[in-house]
Amino acid sequence: MPLTILNGPIIQAGDSLSAGIDCSAGPIVKITMPGAWTIDAPTGGPAALTFLTSSDGIMYNDVFDPAGNELSYVVIAGTGVIGMRLTTGFVKFRSGTRARPVPQIDLREFAVALDVPAAAAGSELRVRLVGGFAP
Repeated sequence: MPLTILNGPIIQAGDSLSAGIDCSAGPIVKITMPGAWTIDAPTGGPAALTFLTSSDGIMYNDVFDPAGNELSYVVIAGTGVIGMRLTTGFVKFRSGTRARPVPQIDLREFAVALDVPAAAAGSELRVRLVGGFAP
């Protein structure tokens, strides 16, 4: 499983939403959390991390599971979260939820690891012929 590591996305100080990051090379399999994270005052815990996704990098939609629950992670500053296979395409990270975004006090930078198919990871081209060859 070749991995590609991307720096970002970044949530700017005073904002709750990052710019989009192109994850179209493969699904996200690891998110490295920033070293600090703002507390959600009403709950007293860290703000949730939620996501928006896009096929074209222009129109974004909130990410929900089939049961209608917003996809959400608990942020523990300075850690890595593994075991997910988040959507491919373009992704934005949000501090807080769709209903209650939480602006970050300082700039917060993430890193993501993508599971990239072997052919895309290198410069080789693999071709598989299907069917027979007729002279």
